[in-house]
Amino acid sequence: MAETLHMVSRERHTYKKWFRSRDFHFAAGFNMMPVSAAEMIHMARAFPLAFLDLEGAPTLVALFSLKVGHNLFVAPDGRWLASYVPAALQHYPFSLGKKADGGFALCVNESSGLLRDTAVGEEGFAFFGPDGNPSRETQEAVDTLSKVRLGLQTVRAAGAMLLEKKLLEPWPITAQEEAGNRKIDGVFRISEPALNAVGAEDLFALRNSGGLAVAYSQLFSMGNLAMLGTLTGARERAARQRMAVPANSFISEDDGNLKIDWATFLKDD
Repeated sequence: MAETLHMVSRERHTYKKWFRSRDFHFAAGFNMMPVSAAEMIHMARAFPLAFLDLEGAPTLVALFSLKVGHNLFVAPDGRWLASYVPAALQHYPFSLGKKADGGFALCVNESSGLLRDTAVGEEGFAFFGPDGNPSRETQEAVDTLSKVRLGLQTVRAAGAMLLEKKLLEPWPITAQEEAGNRKIDGVFRISEPALNAVGAEDLFALRNSGGLAVAYSQLFSMGNLAMLGTLTGARERAARQRMAVPANSFISEDDGNLKIDWATFLKDD
């Protein structure tokens, strides 16, 4: 479903309320997400982190899959399978949109199915309180997403310094798929030997810019890459089990047609 984003305003949303999403189907197509300093440690524990060249700059991202348009951490029933839920997903249907003056404003996805008129039912959260100010829940979304946005800029600046100091190297990743192995290009990691060889002056600069924390977070997270392979294998096995047709499931009729022997077809292995 295409997103319909609108800036939250009193004129448009005073008589509207919003709901938190009960599942994560909306994120099923996200195969990565930029990492903010505000949640970098949590992301490093839960996902493999890597550097990608986005908009001409090295950007630290959390990998949710090695395949574009697929998120291995969203289960078929919409559950989130990782130990940490990124703030941007926790606060859906909200996001921050860029304004003409370069600042950011709270936006809401009106095609999310999570908005209602205030007169409909008693559940949900008001966009604005009786005083015309954002409600407590809406303000919470503003504060958290603003903190994340600021942290994205911090990590992006740190990535630029890591590139300048020649501390990034290609990360040779091969995705094992049923059709065969597929080499993943354009993914970078911290060069641990180069990091260990950094002099005192550059090390001091990296520490002050946040680059050192970014570097060690990325290195720490690399062990999570195997998790993507495990989740991919589990999904492929589940798909095979759903699609497998047991032997003798079809019985020939006297008229030449086939009928399904449901007892055999539905029998568990």
